[in-house]
Amino acid sequence: MKPSHLAIGIAVLALSVFFFTGLPGISDDAGYAGLSPRFVPTLVAIGLAVCGALLTWQGVRGGFRNMPEEDAELPSAPHNLRGFLWVSAGLVANMALIGTLGFVLSSTLLMVCVARGYGSRRLVRDALIGLAVTLPMWALFEFLLGINLPLLPVAGF
Repeated sequence: MKPSHLAIGIAVLALSVFFFTGLPGISDDAGYAGLSPRFVPTLVAIGLAVCGALLTWQGVRGGFRNMPEEDAELPSAPHNLRGFLWVSAGLVANMALIGTLGFVLSSTLLMVCVARGYGSRRLVRDALIGLAVTLPMWALFEFLLGINLPLLPVAGF
């Protein structure tokens, strides 16, 4: 038995329990396309439960399969706390600013923060890549799927 591998499986199982306990708090009225708002969270909870059970089973049976021995143990400390903080700040900023800046600019900011978290120092390049990725996504939602994502709420678009 590998205790660190067992801990990962138990943590994923605990996360699935967290999702399952939150399901009753979601309305079961029919939503988009006749599906309940509980549909996707239920799928996620089931998927986490299955993955957690399989990971726990592998941890009990001797560890994850097909993993080189040097990669088999968890690191003693996070690999890059600064990178984690950049990515987390980008996600929080995206959630906080999407209503003000709109989908494209807030997602571009997220891209810049994630790139910075992974070590990039080229802010202009990262912003241009973010725009190149998010503008077509906005157009897909707006024109193909008919889902209105505000382009730039501050300017009235």
